[in-house]
Amino acid sequence: MLPKNPFASRSLLVLLLMLGAGQAGAQTQTPTVAVASTSDAASFCSALRDPAAEARFAWQANTLKGLETKLADTLKKLEERKAELQLLTDQRAAEVKQAEARMTDIFARMRPDAAALQLAAMDQATAVAVLGKLPPRAASAVLNEMEASRAAQLAEVMGGRRPQLNNGMPTTGAQTR
Repeated sequence: MLPKNPFASRSLLVLLLMLGAGQAGAQTQTPTVAVASTSDAASFCSALRDPAAEARFAWQANTLKGLETKLADTLKKLEERKAELQLLTDQRAAEVKQAEARMTDIFARMRPDAAALQLAAMDQATAVAVLGKLPPRAASAVLNEMEASRAAQLAEVMGGRRPQLNNGMPTTGAQTR
């Protein structure tokens, strides 16, 4: 409700302005309260800083222990797998050695002319391996029955004068176009 007297209106307006100025003065005092509450906040934060750091370190240590356990389990599995693969490799090597011994025994019992035909058709690496395991008398009889160029090739590789040519293509005594 506004008073009908203009003087009263002005007085009321001045009073309101003074109250507004008073509230502005009260607002200037608020920062001192804010400073006090900032120091309270700073003391609160500093009081929590050490326990928070300790909790963070404890969490990190716990996480690290979990990762170490996981790593140890993984290493254990890898070692088991390595042992398993080593066993399989050893078994395969034994099978290859046994197969080579059987093949050598078969070629040693063959007639030299039949063995020469078979070895001439084989790739160079296999033929050299078989000839190298044959007794010298049997190997010389087989090479004697083989085509001269192929026999010379195999003898050079067996003697270490020429490296084995085994790049995926068999080297046989047969002529190719």
